[in-house]
Amino acid sequence: MKTEKKHRNLFHKLIAICILLLLFVTVINVMRAFDDEHNNASQSSTIKNIVKDTNPKPITVKRKEKLARSIRRKDILQARESPDGFRLNRYLWAGNATVYVAEMDRVNDNLSFDVELANAQIIGRETVTGATRRLRKKGILSLAGVNGSFGIRGDGYGRGGMIYNLHIQDGELVSVPILLDRWGYSPPTPWGETSFGVTPDGEFLLDAVKLNGKIRIDNSTLTIDAVNQECNSYSPVVLYTSRFGRSTLTRRCYEFVLKKLTLPITGKYNSQFVVTAVNPRGNSIIPTDSVVLAIEPRLGSRWYKRITKDSKGSLEIALTPNKWQTVQNGIGGNLRLLRNGVVEPELAEFARTRGGSAYRHSNGASRHPRSALGFNDEKLFLIVVDGRRPGHSMGMTLHDMATFFRDIGVKHAINFDGGSSSALWALGDIVNKPAHDYERPIFNVALIRKSEK
Repeated sequence: MKTEKKHRNLFHKLIAICILLLLFVTVINVMRAFDDEHNNASQSSTIKNIVKDTNPKPITVKRKEKLARSIRRKDILQARESPDGFRLNRYLWAGNATVYVAEMDRVNDNLSFDVELANAQIIGRETVTGATRRLRKKGILSLAGVNGSFGIRGDGYGRGGMIYNLHIQDGELVSVPILLDRWGYSPPTPWGETSFGVTPDGEFLLDAVKLNGKIRIDNSTLTIDAVNQECNSYSPVVLYTSRFGRSTLTRRCYEFVLKKLTLPITGKYNSQFVVTAVNPRGNSIIPTDSVVLAIEPRLGSRWYKRITKDSKGSLEIALTPNKWQTVQNGIGGNLRLLRNGVVEPELAEFARTRGGSAYRHSNGASRHPRSALGFNDEKLFLIVVDGRRPGHSMGMTLHDMATFFRDIGVKHAINFDGGSSSALWALGDIVNKPAHDYERPIFNVALIRKSEK
């Protein structure tokens, strides 16, 4: 009996212990749940504050406007901060892409189109934000800017930041390439009519621009292929100005320093010069008061004996189409997207063959972040498409972009450098979401800014 009673007491004690343990675990779980709820609330508050700090300023949604079927939503960003004639819009495309568009009214005398080289020269790169801040220190107030031309990010010759496309700034002819069927360049077909410029009377131009440059020495004439570009078999004769950088960065080119000419070089140009130095090894220093004529080795060896120190001659340039001779600001891309509101025929065929009709431009058949410039009779558009961001935006093909631009009223459009370079700066900050969460340094910038009075 005593043994049985002892066992019964032990059993009751075990039950009591189990009940206590169960109560203890229950209390602990309740306390953890309370802490988790408190922490989640704190984190939610923190996230809201972060979003509030990093998102664009108050958004006004324009609900009454009738949108094309391809557009799920249109938001007007930073409406209160936008001056008259300028708007910043965000579109949600039905194909899963987010598009940011800065618009400028063409008839507004207080706004104008402008361009800026990264670090004010060809060689080197700079972010869009960095360029706008640097301009602000000079008293130039930018409203929006988008990354522009294609170019070399770096190579074994030190040519990091050298653009492939046209650049005219404040009337100075900074860069003119040849037409070349290669990604980044403008091909020698109507698809390559991708240089955008503005004439002094406000006319918008979109063309394939040709240099038409000549050097005349005695009775000999030498055709110039490009300005501030690579000197190679594609462009055997290149003119370098101090806008390129400290030196020409060529290898084994025959080079001649031309002095006593009028600077800067412009779209309609004629000046006498004197040869002050001859260099058969390349990579000549570019004096600020001179230009350097570089000739590819095979052709240069024939001109080396004709052009000597103290030779005199003339330099002539006449851009075509002729209207480009007076353009004050111009910038180039690589492929035309729209012409008079119609998708460019080569781009339509490119989309139909999924890039097969132009394999050198196959990048355009895949979805990526994109940048572009467009216009119609009333407005200029600077555009960025976000991409490579699941859940936010997957990007667009070039054909996707063309049809979307048509749907928002763009009549003419060209493609700029895209991918991780795609960034739209507006009213003080980057408004889109670059692919790698940071601004990539780029080659030049297309700008909307307040006009000088």
